[in-house]
Amino acid sequence: MSSPTFVEPDFAYFIAVNEYGFYCVPELYKAREVPKLLAQGEVYEPATIKLIRRLCGAGDVVAGGAFIGDFLPALEAGLSDKGRVHTFEPNPVSREACQATMALNGLRKVVLHPCAVGAEPATLPLQVSKGQGEAMGARAKIAGSHVDGETIEVPVETLDRLLDLRRRVTVLQLDIEGHEGPALEGAAKTVEKWRPVIILEAPKAWQQRDYETRLATLFPGAGYRLCGTLERNAVFRSLPG
Repeated sequence: MSSPTFVEPDFAYFIAVNEYGFYCVPELYKAREVPKLLAQGEVYEPATIKLIRRLCGAGDVVAGGAFIGDFLPALEAGLSDKGRVHTFEPNPVSREACQATMALNGLRKVVLHPCAVGAEPATLPLQVSKGQGEAMGARAKIAGSHVDGETIEVPVETLDRLLDLRRRVTVLQLDIEGHEGPALEGAAKTVEKWRPVIILEAPKAWQQRDYETRLATLFPGAGYRLCGTLERNAVFRSLPG
């Protein structure tokens, strides 16, 4: 894969740097959590990044949503020679920033899909701003219905259709604001074949229990168990008995 070319974004932005690389940060996101950390030279969820890098081995990593690409320089650096990172971002502003981040770091092993992921192909509303016009940044989420001035229509694909089932997936990490369940449904073939470590945003105990139950229902032969939490994430491993 060739190195991406930097294209000047159509919005005001600044470039931040931390130990892993450089990041294109839209000005309208500067008050949000991740951009504020990047602007200070810090890393968002550093322990989670280190875990994914350790686990990726000789396979591919699925990590999303991409947001502005804050995980991507670190994850690409942890891949084997033939490994890839698959990520996805339906928000046009975040996706353009992510493409710029990829170019700033010369990322050649990252595949950025311009969509959301779910249980089946569809077109759904994505909430990108709040009622006062405040950009939601990384908190953009699939909404129940369209709201003028707050949502945009975005394509939704399944991970099984986005990925090459012949390629081993070692880690599946999802932080997509409550849409993780449908995304897992749409990754059934991938998970059943490769049984990757699954990392899901689930800061509360009830969410962790709910995901463990959901994984047992979706993939009954895989023996997924909650193996602990890290930062805001729950980590599940396939431990068939």
